[in-house]
Amino acid sequence: MKKILVLGRMVPSYNESLARSDDTITTANLVLDTINRLLAAGDIVDTQYSVEAPVLQGGRLFSGFMDELLGSDLVIFNLTDVSPNVAYEFGIVQSLGRPYFFICSEAELPAYFQGEIGILNFRNVKKFSSELASHFELYNLLRDCFSSTITPSRFSRTQISEYFDGLALSDVSAASGLAAGYFRNSLRRFERTNGFFGRRCSGMLRPAGQDRIEFEGKVPEMYIAVEPPSRLTGSYIEDFGIVQDSLAGFGLTLVDFHINRGEDEADFRNFGGHILARREQGKALEPRGLVVLEVPTFLYALQYSAIYSAFFKSDLDGVELERRAAMEEELFNGMIVRVKRSIDYYYRHDKEVPNVSRRFKWTTLESLPNLLAEIGPRYL
Repeated sequence: MKKILVLGRMVPSYNESLARSDDTITTANLVLDTINRLLAAGDIVDTQYSVEAPVLQGGRLFSGFMDELLGSDLVIFNLTDVSPNVAYEFGIVQSLGRPYFFICSEAELPAYFQGEIGILNFRNVKKFSSELASHFELYNLLRDCFSSTITPSRFSRTQISEYFDGLALSDVSAASGLAAGYFRNSLRRFERTNGFFGRRCSGMLRPAGQDRIEFEGKVPEMYIAVEPPSRLTGSYIEDFGIVQDSLAGFGLTLVDFHINRGEDEADFRNFGGHILARREQGKALEPRGLVVLEVPTFLYALQYSAIYSAFFKSDLDGVELERRAAMEEELFNGMIVRVKRSIDYYYRHDKEVPNVSRRFKWTTLESLPNLLAEIGPRYL
């Protein structure tokens, strides 16, 4: 069941609730009639749709709206006699990454909605008319949103989201926020003045099936992040195993390790992770230098961002499953770009990170062999 919300001006009703204006209810009837025509023509892939202009019960305005919104697949805003509640609802819809578009009876959208996807000069009547251009625009937008050829997230693209590579604002903040935490909690410990890259460290290696190896005076040389090979369609454990298998082909393995902070560094915690080591005769050898390599676990939180939660449902039909891979690839690529740009931003603006050339490398599993060749045996 696909659910379409039609939102517009709200007016008090007899039972202390807030109902949608008659004009908004007319829009909902027109949308339903248009959906039925799309179904009859075979232009959309699903079979069941609901179109609602929700009434908000007194005392449950916010929670009632959120209940409706989180179950929706598309939101249509009627800007006739636009009122503050519409702007408020639009802000929530946009921040949650739900796809939406506008209809407006005027020749242009109100100033604070300009730059959005909308149908102008809209003729608002209950039934679809083949003689009205604005109705054909509605037909085409609904067809594109619910066909198998268009990724629904594209409907929420605005001047703001285009600036951020087409991501919904919630996903921009998700990607950037996670990147900020990654930089502060991991990369900055190595790159900052007097960080791990700049001093000799003591710590411990824990090769699987071997005695622990304590080290003293080793200098960390490089920090490598490998994108999840599954593009977030698999778990971290699965992706980590794939990376380990790839390294085994080069006679390398990953060894658990930790670095101790100095006694005079009260604000600097120990660091734990994995480093590259060479494996010979079934045993990991102590490396010459410390090369940190990981599949960043923070990326898996992106699966819970708005776009993923909105479109990657468990009850997808056959056609939706076919396009799911393309949707996931597009979203993953967009968010990875945002993560990398955010990390670059922090590198450029953190005054305690003076190393312009950087020893942090972001790579993919496909590019990892070339990077390992560049590193060479001197660290291993």
